[in-house]
Amino acid sequence: MNLDIQFLTMLTMVGGGVVMAALFDTYKLLLRPHTYWNRVIVDTLFLLTQGCLIFYLLFLANGGMIRFYLFLAVLLGISTYFALLQPIYLPILNGFIRLTVNIYQLISRIVRALIIKPIIWVIRLVVTLLVGLLALIWRLVVIIYKIIAFFIQPFIPKFVQNYLLNLLAKCSRIINKLKLDMFNLWKNRGRKNDEADS
Repeated sequence: MNLDIQFLTMLTMVGGGVVMAALFDTYKLLLRPHTYWNRVIVDTLFLLTQGCLIFYLLFLANGGMIRFYLFLAVLLGISTYFALLQPIYLPILNGFIRLTVNIYQLISRIVRALIIKPIIWVIRLVVTLLVGLLALIWRLVVIIYKIIAFFIQPFIPKFVQNYLLNLLAKCSRIINKLKLDMFNLWKNRGRKNDEADS
């Protein structure tokens, strides 16, 4: 290798060390697991990936020829990052993470306020109207049944009357439970919306 290629390779390895250390800090903040064995496994995979990246840079610089001083150049890049660049990079990275989180929360609130909440409100309104309509129809059915039963009751066997009365009572309980569930659903949703707004 001539001096130009050696100098370019040295700069590439120093830059690779800086990038490797910066990526490790980024990985620690964003992706590093909390449990010990998961951290060991993922750290190992990350370091292997970093090694492949360094070798790829070396291959681009001098065709993949390994020299001892290139390891020193990588260590020099890592040391330069921790000594000079880390105090600058970490605040920028933390600020970028906070900005990203704030933008995500803002978009999430806008989507909930403009899309999700109106859709949920319409669905609940439709379901409430259907339940109310069902309750109204059921009341009419009960009234019609009582009118008819008043005239034909003497001609209906007692066990049939008891069966019909039990069926009406069960259906009435189901409809009343549906009405109560819808009322509680609207009430709880209004309380949650008030808490979220406050």
